[in-house]
Formats: sequence, structure tokens, C-alpha cells
Amino acid sequence: MATAIFCDPCTEANLSISATKYCSDCEERLCPGCAESHTRSKAFKYHHIIDLSSVDFNVQISAKKICKVHPDMLMDYFCTDHVIVCCRACIPKDHRKCENVLPLEHASKDVKKSALFSDIMVDIKHLITTLNDLHDNRESNVQLLEKTKTIITRQISEVKSRLLKQIDDLERDLHANLSSVQQKRVNEISKQRTEISQVLDNLKTNEKEIDFLKDHGSNNQLFVSLHEQVKHIQSAEASVLKLISNSQEIMIDFDEKKESKLECLGTLSESVSSCQIQYKPTKFQQAQIMAQPTKHIAGFEMDAELQLKTEQSYNLIDICVTDDNKLLLTNHYTFDPKLYVYRDCKDYETELRFSFSPFGVAVIPGTDRAVVTLPDNESIQFINTTKMTKDNKVNVGFRCYGITAGHDRIYVGGMNGTIKTLGTNGKILTTIKQGSGDLFFMLYDFSHKQFFVRSPNKLQCIKLDGTLVYSKDVSGTAGVTRDRQGNIYYGNNENSNIQRMSFEGEHCEEMMNKDNGIHRPYGMCFNNDFTKLFVINILCTSVYVYKCKN
Repeated sequence: MATAIFCDPCTEANLSISATKYCSDCEERLCPGCAESHTRSKAFKYHHIIDLSSVDFNVQISAKKICKVHPDMLMDYFCTDHVIVCCRACIPKDHRKCENVLPLEHASKDVKKSALFSDIMVDIKHLITTLNDLHDNRESNVQLLEKTKTIITRQISEVKSRLLKQIDDLERDLHANLSSVQQKRVNEISKQRTEISQVLDNLKTNEKEIDFLKDHGSNNQLFVSLHEQVKHIQSAEASVLKLISNSQEIMIDFDEKKESKLECLGTLSESVSSCQIQYKPTKFQQAQIMAQPTKHIAGFEMDAELQLKTEQSYNLIDICVTDDNKLLLTNHYTFDPKLYVYRDCKDYETELRFSFSPFGVAVIPGTDRAVVTLPDNESIQFINTTKMTKDNKVNVGFRCYGITAGHDRIYVGGMNGTIKTLGTNGKILTTIKQGSGDLFFMLYDFSHKQFFVRSPNKLQCIKLDGTLVYSKDVSGTAGVTRDRQGNIYYGNNENSNIQRMSFEGEHCEEMMNKDNGIHRPYGMCFNNDFTKLFVINILCTSVYVYKCKN
């Protein structure tokens, strides 16, 4: 059985009456009677009374109502000059000269519709997303280190096995060489022994002849034989001298290479680079400043034609603007595959050359990073927009064209309606299949957590999980962008016009056509303050700049 929750004021009066309401300002539970008295009192006129059932007591409220300097006073004033909440006693001490000290109930009026509220919620979500990404990044790094350890352990074993094989081969070669040298010398000595035996046999025969004649022959015979032996002895002496001179005492030694000791099997090295997870804080607005309604774009006026480099071949495809107001242009030209960079959206600054022709380009909001698609390489290339250098390249496994990005995700579209979702570190997370047409342009809608894609004669609105919201039949293929109100602008390179519709896909109207200089438009985007529209025009060879008329 649930425990009853009693009214706090009644409990202090030793009464046990169940509470049904809650005052978030007093942080007290109230019974129906106390709640009614609470709302009638002038002192509690602006207090916030809610149903007790809607209160989550596990939520910790960090906002303190008691002044730190004056513990007996409530924080019930707001100084707009110092942007600080204070109590009544703080005013004569610290805010005597301040001209804008408001009662808290006035300063906080409509706070739920203020820029501060929306900014805080966006920033908290952005921080949570960033921290989740950072946590995932750290986990991925640990997994990578574990995987690397396994790979290097296998490599060390392979080095060891290779060295052991080399040692076995060297041992085998030494044994073979030893046998060869030993056999060669044995053959030489055997030949010498045969020659010695022949001379020895001749001398023994001569010795037997003399002994026989001594015992059984005549003196004449012995005399003649002795004179014959002189010649044999001289010949034998010559043979012996030759045999001795040709004979050598042969020894085989093993010279151990003691100084050739193995120092190590290899070395380990660490490469350290900056974490790819980035965070760029946004600027808070004051609580009492209400979010101003944005001006509706009524039309466009031709402003200028962007001064491109002369003597260049152009096939300009996509365009976007960085947070620091640089205009990025992709040149999808085989013999000049480049990303052009224009400072302040007007002055040529630099260019990046690629091995493959770039197609789409998108900025990761709140960072100094952009991403370019390289269809022929089936990859995307990260760009540092501050240094204007190429960072890592990621293979996405399909021919990719269109690209867009949110704070924590990158969406890449291409062949046969394929869309891949990547983390901002380039890790592929999911694959979406939407139709069969190639997707050439993409646009992320921050407000409604969806994105728009352009394929031949189609404009589709898709949820982040791949659910199709709606599909519109439009003519041709060209870029897509959005204004501050969330209206969608899309080009028509066949009819040479640009149309606008609401994000729901309704209220379509033509905004510009040939009378405004539009001729076969392609990529397009607004600048950061939505005062200008950039359009790749005239068969992808020029960029027109239009002023927004309100």
C-alpha cells in the first residue's frame, strides 16, 4: 500500500492532511485548502502551483532561492546591467547605480519562449551529444588498442618464426659446408696415401730382392743389384720429398660470431593525434531578451557575380559556407579536381587539390571541419577549414554524391538511393535505402530532425531513421537549401528556376527564374545571416550572388 504524502504547512500545525499540489517556488507540498490560500495571497501571487503527481522528486533543482550573501533573504530581483539574480538587500549595496533592476517575476516573464531557454536546451543537448560521442570515441580507442595489441602480438610471433627459420637455414648451410670441406680434404689425403703406398711397395720389393741375393745369390749378382738399387733409392727419395712437400696438416675450426648477438625483434612506436570529437560553445542570450521573430524573405535581387579565377575550367557542383564565413566550392572537373575557398564569401583565398574529382561539400556545424565527397574513390575527405588542409579520408563503400551534416552525424547519399550515416569521426553507423535513384544533393533540417534529398525529378523528406515523410515530383535535378524560417529552396536546372516551399512540402512558389538571371542552376546556399543567396549558375561555370529582400 502506497504511503500517503501529507501537506507540509498542515504537518507543521500537527495535522495529517494529504497533499495534492506542489509549489515549486516554496518547494512545499500542499493540500487543496492550503493551495487555494496560497494562490489568494499577494506574497505568493506569482508562485508556480502544479499537480503533485507531475513532480519528479528525483530531479535535483540546482537553482537556489536563498541569497548567499544574505541567507535570510530570497532571490527575487534581476539586474540586467550585471546579468545576475539578487535579493532585496543586495540592491543598495551592489546595484545602487544600476538602472535596470527588475522584479524577478517581471524578468522571468515568458522565459520559456526566450532565446536563453532555447539556447540552453540546444547547448545541453549539444553537450550531451558531444560527450556521448566522446565516450564512444574513447571506447573505440580502447577497442582499437586491443585490436592493435593482437595484431602486433601476431607480428612479433611472425618475426620470431622468421628469425628462427633463418637460424635453421644458417645451421643447415653450415652443416653442408662442413661436410663439403671435410670430404674435399679427405679425398686429397686419400690420394696422397695411395701415392705413398705405391712408393712404399716398390721399396719393400727392392728390400726383398737384396735380402734374397745376400743369402742365396752370388757376389756378382748382389754387386750388380746394389748398383741398380742406387737408381731406385734416388727415385724413391725424390718421391718422398715430393709427397712430404705436398702433404699438409689440415684442421677445420668453427668461428662463432659472438659479436653478432640479436638486440631486439623490432621497436614499438606511438602516434598521437588530436581527438576528432570537437565542441564549439554557442553564446548565451539574456533571460529577459525574447527571441525576435525572423524576417520573411519576400524576394531576391541580383547583387554580383563571384569573381572566379580566370583561365580555369569549371564544373562547379556544390557550395556551402563555414562558421567563419568562408565560401567553399567543389569543382567536379577531371583535369582540375579542386575545392575553392573564398574569404568573407567574396575574395579568393586558396584552393585544395584532390586526386579524385570532388562533388558534394558540407560543413559540420559548430566545428572547423567540412566534408567533401569523392564519388570515383567511393570515399569522403575531411577538411580543416581553419588551416584549410586535408585531414583523414574515409572509404564509404559506394559511389557517393550528396552530403549533409548535423552536430553529431554526417549523412552521405549516392548510387541507387543509398544513404549512410556516419559519426563525426568517420565511423559508419547505419545504412538507409530510399528508392533507386542516385542522390545528388542533401540538406539537414535541424529543427525537425530530418533531411531532404534530391534525385532526378524527385525531392524527398526523410526522417533520420530512414522513414519517408513525403516525396514530391519535381523537374530536373539541382541543389537544395533552407532559410531561417525553415522554408526549403530547390533549383530546377531544366526549367531554369528556383522554387520555395514550407518544410512540410506545402505552399510551393517560384522565387526566381530566367528574368533574374537564373540559367541551369545547380548547388545553392545562404550565407550565415541569411542576407545573401549563392547559386551555381550557367551550366556550373559561374556563381551568382543574390540579396535577400524582406
